[in-house]
Amino acid sequence: MNETHIEPTANTHPETAVSPKPATEEQLAVLFNRGWGHLMSKRWRKAEAIFTKIASYNSHYEQDGMRATALRRRAQYERIAESALETGELEAALIAFKKADDFEHAKEVHQLLTIQELEAKAEKATSVGSYQEAAWIYEHLLNDYPNHERETTWQIKKESCWEAELLPFFLLGVQALEKEQWRTAYQSFAQVLLVDPYFRKDGRSAAALSEIARKEVVLLADQLLRQGQVKNALDAYREIGHMARIENVDEFLRLRQREEQTAQQLEAAGKWQEAATKYSYLATLYYDENGRTQWQEAVLRCQENHTLNMLYTQGIAAYNNKQWSDAVRLFGELLALRSDYQPGEEPVRKLYRIARWRSVTSHFISQSSSPPPKISTGNL
Repeated sequence: MNETHIEPTANTHPETAVSPKPATEEQLAVLFNRGWGHLMSKRWRKAEAIFTKIASYNSHYEQDGMRATALRRRAQYERIAESALETGELEAALIAFKKADDFEHAKEVHQLLTIQELEAKAEKATSVGSYQEAAWIYEHLLNDYPNHERETTWQIKKESCWEAELLPFFLLGVQALEKEQWRTAYQSFAQVLLVDPYFRKDGRSAAALSEIARKEVVLLADQLLRQGQVKNALDAYREIGHMARIENVDEFLRLRQREEQTAQQLEAAGKWQEAATKYSYLATLYYDENGRTQWQEAVLRCQENHTLNMLYTQGIAAYNNKQWSDAVRLFGELLALRSDYQPGEEPVRKLYRIARWRSVTSHFISQSSSPPPKISTGNL
């Protein structure tokens, strides 16, 4: 290491001064160790003074890889950081610790700054009535800084914020229960339980009151279902999450839709008796009078069409076999049921007139072709 010369002291007279002796390695090492001791003992000013003195002898002096100028800088900024902490200037302390390469203390100060910032946000949220936001901030503090000295304070404030946030929903649920507004009551208590499953006020549990409301909603939904208000009943079941009821109703609706399609296909294909049977079954799948009436009317329609089709088929058979009186009777019964019935090219009314005319003419023909009656002359 290069030798340096010690500057003359302040009481050295120029006329009697002699060239200062060069500082030896031993002298610098003694100074360095002394400065290091002050540094480890956090006597920043003394450490800073000694390392400044060493640097004045030799600005490049180092020991064990540590340069005196760097340690002087460290002591200087440690002193500044400590002073800033004492006055509560956390940002200035953070900057000083970083410049001193004291990352451990820099991390601690950064945590203090973060906590300070979060607490300020929570207080601001509380002041404007944003209790939920404030509660979340305190929850964040509790999770990120466990076993902190302010842990109890954060826990108390968090619970206070949640109570302030949830109490209006709880009171609304209680009022709705008193007015037998079951769905409103359940929804209000659900808001409370979503955040705090153990919420209580004045000895009353939100969970217990919610269960009362839930049972009443089930009864209400069952009643709606019996009245045929399937959609409203499903909405009520969904509000309370009654999966068993929802699955049953969904399966019931699928069954009903499937049977409706089958019955309509049978009717379209002219299979009147089978369609009537399906419609009769469908009538049993409806709780309300309007639904049952709809399919009961379909049953009557199919039965009537079956009768018309049967009379028409038998009438045509009689017509083709020239059994005119039977054709007249069958077509007459058909027209009595539906005067405009026409499943084929010719309307039934026309076939009826033809059959009737043929019936009359065949009667006269049969009368003219029979032998004349015998005339009794009596006794002469």
